[in-house]
Amino acid sequence: MTGEDNMDDNKTGIDRRQFIGGAALTAGLLAATTRAGAAAPAPAPAFSAPLREVAGKVAFITGASSGIGLGQAHVFHDAGMKVAIGYIRDDQREEAATGFTHDLDRLHWVKADVTSREQMKAAAEDVERKFGKIHLVSANAGVGMGASVANASYTDYDWCLSVNQTGVFNTLREFLPYLRKHGEGAHFVATSSMNGLLPVTNGNAGIYTMTKFGVLGMMEALRAELDATGEPIGVSAFCPGFVTTKIGEVDLNRTGQFAGTKTEGARAPTAAYAPKRAPGSPFIGMDPIEAGQRVLQAIRNNELFIVSHVEFGPGIQERNEAIMASVHPEKPPADRVAMEVVNLRNPLYPAERDRLLARRKGR
Repeated sequence: MTGEDNMDDNKTGIDRRQFIGGAALTAGLLAATTRAGAAAPAPAPAFSAPLREVAGKVAFITGASSGIGLGQAHVFHDAGMKVAIGYIRDDQREEAATGFTHDLDRLHWVKADVTSREQMKAAAEDVERKFGKIHLVSANAGVGMGASVANASYTDYDWCLSVNQTGVFNTLREFLPYLRKHGEGAHFVATSSMNGLLPVTNGNAGIYTMTKFGVLGMMEALRAELDATGEPIGVSAFCPGFVTTKIGEVDLNRTGQFAGTKTEGARAPTAAYAPKRAPGSPFIGMDPIEAGQRVLQAIRNNELFIVSHVEFGPGIQERNEAIMASVHPEKPPADRVAMEVVNLRNPLYPAERDRLLARRKGR
């Protein structure tokens, strides 16, 4: 166990007991389901971390010329990896390049739009041609959008979906064969968001939230699929809170059929829930380098959920409790349980929970 594994949870300022405080609320519901004959989860696959050692391995990151992606590029590069940096804006690429001062032979710049399947196919071929193999893919490209679900235009919806969700699938579809082919161990991580777990209070980012929920579900499904087949490929979903990035430059990043368009959807009122900050001052979030370090640590440990911002813990707990409170403690029909058994319990979740709690206890 490394020093990174044995993080002191007391430093987070959050009482970890809050996360199990919902047990009393849900115990009766779970017990009722068990009494009704619900199948216990199948044994979880043996835990493995396919990409614990990263030095000398090859990483590709989409949307990596600024923000979270650029932070990951620096962290992966400093860890000894060969890093292919995906980008679409030449101005950001030029600015980002000035931050790398050593081992430039381990860097490769790939101009590729994640909404274009042809460009993502070419990107995968390019990275393999340059570095020989691909071990780590970070589907990070994304756009922030302030359009609400109730008021978004078709263009708002189509653009946000094409980058934040379809772009992740395009990346997965084209790069997964390269992660599989060498058999040396690999990892796929996609950037969701804390909005993939918790919609914002005032609802002014509904379209963005929808896409990020989709990314989270995609990674959970992928992890279950690869665990079931025993493939040596780890999967993570990165769910950060505020990171100091340029994600708000949504309209500058529009390409293809969306080039030149602007967000049309009316934004929900924000006055009642506006963050407390000086007028005109930027959001100050986690440093992208720190965010990249959290991602690399989780990749090395093959953690499914990367929740970098501990301040969201109570909110996540409240959401889970609200869902459990909606489950009525009645006995379900046995024939229906038999039909639904494949969906009733997923061994992925208790295995991930128990492994992380055991690590925190130092075992």
